Amino acid sequence: MGNEINRILKLFADLEHGDCWIGTNFKEVLHGVDHIKAMERTDGFKNNIWTLVAHVTYWRSSVVNRLTGSDNPPPFQDFHLPDEANEINWRQAQQDLESAYHLLRNAIMHFNADHLEKPSVVKEQTNYELIMGCLQHDAYHLGQMMLLKKVSA
Repeated sequence: MGNEINRILKLFADLEHGDCWIGTNFKEVLHGVDHIKAMERTDGFKNNIWTLVAHVTYWRSSVVNRLTGSDNPPPFQDFHLPDEANEINWRQAQQDLESAYHLLRNAIMHFNADHLEKPSVVKEQTNYELIMGCLQHDAYHLGQMMLLKKVSA
């Protein structure tokens, strides 16, 4: 595994549950958030924590598909909320987020570093831009979740 792949994997691991460069991680931000807090809507924000978790899960899954050569969307909707907002479904949403992280990590770990600068399945985008775009996307929405958690406290 190339050094660049290792650096990328560390950035994702830190963002998920480690010593992240932005000062927090998904595990810390979601800690203590129950299904009620996850569904709260705050003035000035279109989304809530739950929809953002679903959105990050969707796009991590999309990136996995793209890294493996497919531009097919995941088999679930973006920003998807369950029919019933309860603690069981909220725990499932968090498990889905974690599963999407592990699938993404595995796809990156097995990705040939020599192909990072090659075009992805998305026009005018390299595989490196795809992966780093996912990292930036995750960090952006993590920041939104952190704000939502603070304003609803």
